Amino acid sequence: MGQSQSLSTEVEIQAPPDAVRATFFDFPRYKQWCKWTIDPVESGKKASELKANERIKVNLDGMAFSPVVKENSADCFSWEGSLWGVFTGKHQFYFSPSTKNPGGTTAVQVEDFQGPLVFLMAPGWSFRQKTLDNWDAFFEDLKKEAEQSSP
Repeated sequence: MGQSQSLSTEVEIQAPPDAVRATFFDFPRYKQWCKWTIDPVESGKKASELKANERIKVNLDGMAFSPVVKENSADCFSWEGSLWGVFTGKHQFYFSPSTKNPGGTTAVQVEDFQGPLVFLMAPGWSFRQKTLDNWDAFFEDLKKEAEQSSP
């Protein structure tokens, strides 16, 4: 079946899950608060209404690709895609009530990678660390934006 690697990161946000999710799904405003872009391929489609098997355009601060939505539920948004034909991955975002901060959210990103160059995501490789740094930067931006926007 081949090699695989899984990466994850999380952040505590002082805003309820619904507020964090609303900030996350406000894709048109991303350019105002982060370096990522996510856009539905279908013009006029609201991000929160995306369904499984619909395509989106994603640019994670220089890594651009067009994955397919796999899940869009109250607790999870995920896509599956390929980067340069050397990685495939399922990227998942979870937004759940915090067990550490009452009224807050624990946001988690997870990606399961497969492909011929998946070893680059193994511990000790710089591509793994750059990926985690990119995710952490997005989460810090999401945290700041959600906390500022939440009543």
